[in-house]
Amino acid sequence: MAKSTIAFSALLLACFALFELGFAGHIPQPAPGYDSSLELCIKNMTEECGIEIFQNIVHKGPEITDSCCGVLLKFGHPCHSELILTVLSTGKFASREVEILQKSTAAWKRCRSIVEGQ
Repeated sequence: MAKSTIAFSALLLACFALFELGFAGHIPQPAPGYDSSLELCIKNMTEECGIEIFQNIVHKGPEITDSCCGVLLKFGHPCHSELILTVLSTGKFASREVEILQKSTAAWKRCRSIVEGQ
């Protein structure tokens, strides 16, 4: 599979960030230790929800909608965690890594409670 296709699939959320930050012409390469399982993960995420989740976790955007919470849970916790770590591995958000990890955990827990009614 072409390297650019792998990079797009693996770094979908990172690409959204780069487009927002004005780096649309530079698609990052896969992070060290790229795992092809990310490619399978991406198939369970919609572009709309990917942007919404990314905005919430990385840019202090509004809460994730109930429908995107359902998509996030379908995406799965291992995929969510792996993709967040991949986004962080780009170095673009190094100064906010702890905050982003905390927001990621909070978003997952909130969505799980909404979807599963816990």
